[in-house]
Amino acid sequence: MSLLASLGCGATFNAAAEHNAANGTTGDDATTYTIDPPDRPGVQTVTSNGDASADLSSTSTTDGAPDLEETTEAPMDAPPVIAAALVQGSPNPAPITAAGPVTLSVIAYDDNAIDRVHFFIDHDPAPVAVVTDGDDGVYRHELIVDHQDDAGDFEFHAVVIDDAGQSATSDTIAWTVTMPESGATVVQAANEPLPNEHIYWNDVAVDTNGEFIIVGHRVVNGVTSLLSERRSPSGALLDSAVISPTTHRVGVAVAFMGSALLVAARDPGGSWIGRYNHGGALEFQQFEPDVEWRDLLVVDDRVMLAGNTGELVMTETAARVQVLTPTLTPDWERTESSDGNSNVARALAVHDDQLFAVGHVTLAGNERRGAVWAYALNDGAEQWTRVFTTTDEDIFDVATFGVDGIRTAGSVPDEGDARMMVHHLKLNGDTVADEVLVGSKDLEVAYAIAASSHGEHVIAGATCTGECFADVRRYANTWYQWHEQYGLLSPVSRVVAAESLAYGYVVLLGQHDVNYGDGDQTSSWLRVLHP
Repeated sequence: MSLLASLGCGATFNAAAEHNAANGTTGDDATTYTIDPPDRPGVQTVTSNGDASADLSSTSTTDGAPDLEETTEAPMDAPPVIAAALVQGSPNPAPITAAGPVTLSVIAYDDNAIDRVHFFIDHDPAPVAVVTDGDDGVYRHELIVDHQDDAGDFEFHAVVIDDAGQSATSDTIAWTVTMPESGATVVQAANEPLPNEHIYWNDVAVDTNGEFIIVGHRVVNGVTSLLSERRSPSGALLDSAVISPTTHRVGVAVAFMGSALLVAARDPGGSWIGRYNHGGALEFQQFEPDVEWRDLLVVDDRVMLAGNTGELVMTETAARVQVLTPTLTPDWERTESSDGNSNVARALAVHDDQLFAVGHVTLAGNERRGAVWAYALNDGAEQWTRVFTTTDEDIFDVATFGVDGIRTAGSVPDEGDARMMVHHLKLNGDTVADEVLVGSKDLEVAYAIAASSHGEHVIAGATCTGECFADVRRYANTWYQWHEQYGLLSPVSRVVAAESLAYGYVVLLGQHDVNYGDGDQTSSWLRVLHP
């Protein structure tokens, strides 16, 4: 059971000095638990011969005055006292309906010192955690509720042991995990266009508060401008212009570096990237002429960009990868060209100190082939290049899968139509045997891929028969799990981006056409899928 694979199992949480008798301790659920220490043994008065006596005249000093010798015996050592056991800060927790952390806590004290607290789930004789430090008498441990394995009813209790080996057992707290089906939509939001307006969302990032930053572009009466929105964890619009809606600028990618926001965009004649502080002020920016950026990735203090030199309408371009410092100063860059044109790096991923870029190369004779390039993250040294054999393949996205390597998502031609193609590569560029997914013509193009959990991933794109639906499929390794279609049937309906979130959740950006009687208008939407 994955509940037992807890966060920090056996580790110390919120280290603090062990406490003695305490009053007014506050639990996680803001309920005040008043702890009244029991009576403590007092000081005994004994005679000089060690016999306890209320008759103080049995001995005397040489001058005839009573000879009193007061000594302090060690007080009685009482066992620990448990004020409360809590799940999610409550002795009566509400059902848990989302994957993620669940906090178990115990409020306890001892007249001397608590040595450790054992946390138990159900009737398992082995503790799920042993916590040795408390925060003002509160001992905590976090479990991770898994979306697949942990639906059901559970019980929690704790055993508190003091430094004399005495113990106390808490009440048993019952709690329930009730999960929606895998693939259920937990957040849904749309940005409906105004008359004569088209809205295109291109990328999304999530800050530490769970808020979404979305970038793209808006077209009104034929004029394009940068679009940037901030939305709450529920998808509600909070700010319709996080950064200045610069005319003729198209937002293509967004990421966070700590609290700093980075946005990459394409401008006429080149591409731009800007870094904004938490207050929204522009700190650093860089404009690169004759480059079309397509993806942005931040890992620690590295800012990574992927795209192509020159515009795709030109006769020759080269796939380009550039790494910047936090102040957006170029660190290193690599270009990949061939004896043809329109080489492109479309997306980036980092794993095991390697930077992977995916896209396509065009060989002599205008044969387009899907390609993956691997570089050393610290200096850009070339590690390996993989060019696939299928003619006219294009790769649009890439995701990492732990120690297993990377997976790419794209499309290949099929009798005049297209179908998805997913490659699974080891970190040295070798193809993993029997783990290449080739779709039918039902899913024409896979534009995005995002890792979830349990080795699962979501592949998203479009299904088209004349017009299109946005299409999402989930796989566990190579095993098909489920398939959903979203949005409205229209020529532009598709999923344009998929990003992995914490605890297996996946956020999708999609688009479709709508018609309110004023002609077709393009709208975009956001969904968060339960893992």
